[in-house]
Amino acid sequence: MRHSHVVAARRSETVETPDTVPGPGEIAVRTLLSGVCASELPAWTGHDGAAPLRLGHELAGEITAVGPGVHGWAIGEPVTGFASGAFADVVHVPARDLLPLPANVPARTVLGEPVACVVEALSRCGLRAGQRVAVVGLGFMGLIAVQAAAAHAPALLVGVDPVESARTLAAALGADEVQAPEDAEPHAYDVVIEFTGTAAGLKLAGQLVGRHGTLCVAGYHHSGPRELDVELWYRGVTLVNGFTPQRHRQLAALREGLRLMSERRLTLEPLLTHEVALDDLDTGFGQLLERPAGFVKCVVRPSRTT
Repeated sequence: MRHSHVVAARRSETVETPDTVPGPGEIAVRTLLSGVCASELPAWTGHDGAAPLRLGHELAGEITAVGPGVHGWAIGEPVTGFASGAFADVVHVPARDLLPLPANVPARTVLGEPVACVVEALSRCGLRAGQRVAVVGLGFMGLIAVQAAAAHAPALLVGVDPVESARTLAAALGADEVQAPEDAEPHAYDVVIEFTGTAAGLKLAGQLVGRHGTLCVAGYHHSGPRELDVELWYRGVTLVNGFTPQRHRQLAALREGLRLMSERRLTLEPLLTHEVALDDLDTGFGQLLERPAGFVKCVVRPSRTT
């Protein structure tokens, strides 16, 4: 069995290790797809060269073995969920952290963890039919959010991003309108969902919320302090944290996301724009940093499993 681990700043190695059996409560999953996520960039760029570090938490695959005490799962069954060390041919995952894929949703098109994050964030916003909704930041997560928000039947759904190709994709995936940041209308929306992860994007999102509206902060903000204008208070804006650390909430959100995928209301296929083999993981992280033209998401497909 092979897995990739980080051995120095911006340098990974693929190593071969003996096959192992899953432990009590675990399921062995053959990796068909794993996602390169921005949350792991600091671990890749800043590794100190000490102990090797395994990364990868976005997973879809199929069951190859079950451990003691695991019941109700079948060998060959496609699954997704919440993993650790998913940049590997096979990964052992607690059974409680996996869900089966709907029969009409191919594993090669699914990354359950980010879908769960987006659906959980939207569940906090009080979305209901007839509202004016804006998604600020049309990267991978924002484009999932556009589709999930569209399922709530808003009166107007707007996608906001400085990148034209991202706006074009958002329009194709359900946004009624798309706008560059400088064209977005202030104080115009009942719900604004922020997925930029930047100070400028968060500031813009705050400016777009109308009186007694809701601002959901769902972007990955780990690059320094953030500020929100006190004017949000004077407009009666409700601030919502889109993140949860609770697995039961994440699993409930993933179930809803998979339902949307099974109903053809949510797809990741046009968002999986770049692909690398397990041995070329550093190229994937480099693409995430550099964001070449048309980039949305890089995935790893282990070469021996495709």
